[in-house]
Amino acid sequence: MLKAKVSLNAFPSFPLADLHAHLGASVSPTTYWEIAHEQGFKLPERDYHRFIEYITLSEKRKMELKEYFDTIYHPLLDPLSSGTFACETATFQIMSGAYRSSNIHLIELRNNPMKHNHGGQEDLDHIIMAMLRGMEKALLQYPTLRAGLLFCMDRQFSYEKNAVIVEKAIKYRRRGVVGIDLANYYPPKGFAVKDYRGLVRKARNAGLKVTIHSGENAASDDLWDVVGYLHPDRIGHGIRAAYDKKLMKRLAQKNIVLEICPMSNIATKAVENLEELAFCIKTLKEHKVRFTINTDWPEMIEQAHLNNQFAMLRNQGVLSESDLRECAKTSLTASFIPKGGLSAYL
Repeated sequence: MLKAKVSLNAFPSFPLADLHAHLGASVSPTTYWEIAHEQGFKLPERDYHRFIEYITLSEKRKMELKEYFDTIYHPLLDPLSSGTFACETATFQIMSGAYRSSNIHLIELRNNPMKHNHGGQEDLDHIIMAMLRGMEKALLQYPTLRAGLLFCMDRQFSYEKNAVIVEKAIKYRRRGVVGIDLANYYPPKGFAVKDYRGLVRKARNAGLKVTIHSGENAASDDLWDVVGYLHPDRIGHGIRAAYDKKLMKRLAQKNIVLEICPMSNIATKAVENLEELAFCIKTLKEHKVRFTINTDWPEMIEQAHLNNQFAMLRNQGVLSESDLRECAKTSLTASFIPKGGLSAYL
């Protein structure tokens, strides 16, 4: 499943778009290693290769989402990708690397800026500007690349903290922040999706687009509330909709696009195996639910670059080449990024 490495001269030869990639899981392990040593950050492993094994999931090493969040992502990757140096470096290398290695001509990179400022020790605007500088550098070096940032609210954050994230997204809308998200799962008692109607409406009225994490696994299956209260343009993951015929009909009627992340769903046990993933994808297709193929965690999962995922889906008979071309086309039409590369934000 995770061995479908291909060159750009093989399939897919057409340009790709990644609408669902998280900054913290899109930084190459090599870059993390270098950032750690540049900034004197103590790592859990002193040997480079053992460090790679520690942070990377694969076909042989799977881990449920909550376990990975609690043991690796939040305690290690978030601090490593914090600060202006790390944020600028990471954003540039993620976007430029995606263009060079995976034929990605459009990338939406999402993050929660409050998880990249060392727990509030650094000014949030400085962190955001560092990300924007990294993006602008990538757009300057690769004129045919299109890119934008999405800011993620967090189900585990207070409403007040999430309101600040929305305000920052609105503030930097003309600089390259193109949308908002509500991410993370396992919310505290009392959390309700409907409470975010006002914040989402405010963002939309300011010109931002909306995508919401939901339906990735049982813990995140609040799809009906998300669709009914927040009216998103897209849904991050949403793969569990395949088990609800009424919901699939609603998604198709509202033309809500799902951001499917195949290898991530397998590696984090959101689906049991490739067979369940194939069932979900084919069921969504049969019910005319539009979806895209994305990475989610392209560097923290072995061989999870987007071109590899397209090749895997074709080689395993999950989707035909025609289907995958249609997915790539859907990504371009469903993207929040304006045309024009860097000029779109000037």
